[in-house]
Amino acid sequence: MMKSLYRCIFLLLILASCNIKEDIEPTTQTTLVGKWTATGRMQSQNEDNTWGNWYVLQTFAAVPVSIWEFTSDGRFLRDGNPGASCCFAGDRYKTKGNELIFSEFENNCANLRCVPCNDWDFSFTDNDTLVLRQCTSKYEFKRVK
Repeated sequence: MMKSLYRCIFLLLILASCNIKEDIEPTTQTTLVGKWTATGRMQSQNEDNTWGNWYVLQTFAAVPVSIWEFTSDGRFLRDGNPGASCCFAGDRYKTKGNELIFSEFENNCANLRCVPCNDWDFSFTDNDTLVLRQCTSKYEFKRVK
């Protein structure tokens, strides 16, 4: 009788472990995979946690176009190079729902004083428009075709 009870419990534990989901959600990550370029549109969070109107960064025209790429194997690239930089994103990423989790950060930042914000998420307004949120700012990107 006790052996049967132990076998049932053991079997239930095995079956329960089969339902554990992987952190990376392939359908979400597949949508994010690709090359993106910034539009210059930005949105800031207000003190009451609402979002202000979208506006175009005035300095955007003076900045060279940069291509951000999220690869299917979890690499983050900027202009074809590893994307990590001080106080910013890492070289690798994974997704969990719409949360964007970076890893492999640049460590040679001794002379830089900043408060990094690793709170990222993303959404899409359509198949070719990506909105990245980092802490209290949102940035719009268009898919490079």
